[in-house]
Amino acid sequence: MPGSLEERHIRLEVISGHNLKVPSWRMPAGIYVSINVDSRRYWKSTIGILSPDESVAWGDSITLLSHASPALSVEMRASYELGQMLGSGEVVGKLRTSWDELLNHGDEPFDLIFPPVYGVHPSLTLKAAVVYARDDHDGSLFDSLVDSEITRDTNAGYVRFAEYMTSKTVSHLNDAMRHFQLVLDQCPIDHPDHAGALTNLAFVRLEGYIQDHLQDIDITTSLFRKALALRPQGHPLSLCDLIRVLICRHSKESAAIYIHESAQLCSNLLPLCPEGSYLRSMHVDSVVGYVICNLPIDASDEGIHLRRNLLELCPLRYQLRPRALHSLALALETCFQQCGRIDDIDETIQLRREVASLCPEGHSDRGDYLLNLGFSPEFDRQGKPNDLDEVSSLYEEALRLCTVVHQYRDFSLDNLGYALVTHFHNHKDTNGITQAISLLHEALTLHPPGHPHCDTTLNNLALARHKI
Repeated sequence: MPGSLEERHIRLEVISGHNLKVPSWRMPAGIYVSINVDSRRYWKSTIGILSPDESVAWGDSITLLSHASPALSVEMRASYELGQMLGSGEVVGKLRTSWDELLNHGDEPFDLIFPPVYGVHPSLTLKAAVVYARDDHDGSLFDSLVDSEITRDTNAGYVRFAEYMTSKTVSHLNDAMRHFQLVLDQCPIDHPDHAGALTNLAFVRLEGYIQDHLQDIDITTSLFRKALALRPQGHPLSLCDLIRVLICRHSKESAAIYIHESAQLCSNLLPLCPEGSYLRSMHVDSVVGYVICNLPIDASDEGIHLRRNLLELCPLRYQLRPRALHSLALALETCFQQCGRIDDIDETIQLRREVASLCPEGHSDRGDYLLNLGFSPEFDRQGKPNDLDEVSSLYEEALRLCTVVHQYRDFSLDNLGYALVTHFHNHKDTNGITQAISLLHEALTLHPPGHPHCDTTLNNLALARHKI
């Protein structure tokens, strides 16, 4: 009879997934769903791109014969390739269920809840319905599972690496490296999976280096470079991987060469990662932010050009734009100090004004940026009353933002006191000079004898008293 157990067809819609955390913390190219009916056959969804909220929308569907198996396995896996995959990907969530359990929700979408990953339960939204059809619609939708040594070693490497990231057990790290090295040995340079095999091994080695369980970082860096060279031009994941290893080297070795190369690579990476994408918000912003904050001050034409390029890639509302503006301003200020070009300091002031405007009241960095603006060389030396008033106003607000225990309160006191002394010179404001003396006395309590800035504060105080 149509609709009998033997002929019952089930249409299964894979709608979306949520809370999709990758156990290894590695950046996935995407997430896919696998419906495993038995040991020979399975169906795989398209590879969906993660959103910043760690969700994926699929909208795929398949019609299956329920009598093929009384139960099925549902898996969500992270793929590190958008095209041909190496292995089956890393397991994000896995559970077994029955057809009757899937059909127990009527025609409404429902969620399958998977075991937790880092304390959060991944979930998969499905919809299941019986459809009465005489044709075996699922016959062309299944692929035979590829059981090869490369696949087995790759999947074993993913499992061991995920275990290492959770437990930090060195034996798991060594097992993961062994499996991925075996895969690389089976994928020579002309093999289509050679770049993927290089990246898998390099990523595991990098995490071992970060955790101080592996010391040789030169080999790891070389593996990432080789993988990037084999990728199509503009491969964001490989670019991000290489930047990450260079940043790790810089953080441990403090060598400027690594941060300079990272900055060049960031210029190539940012245009490939649209704002609001998972890669941009979850990974790229953090590495670019580190690079911008750690670029050494470089007043050379090349250094300034590099910072201009980074700034152009940080649009108006981009969260890293204030840092990029500040980095360029520091380079131009240093150039002014070396060469004395007024244009450089004029641009420095303009850049710092924009930084302050992008950090409104309540922003955690506003006080620091106000201090930088007010302290710009030549800001108050050109005799422009408006500039002098602006300096005083900036320092007054900065001082309000610097509480009694703030690390830069001494500079705020000293700078505002000096600004008021300069203001008195032009306007003969007795109240202002009295306030300046009071501020500088407080600054002096924070700059006792032996403090590197004690002499500066004493000079400013002496100058203020001389004005009375």
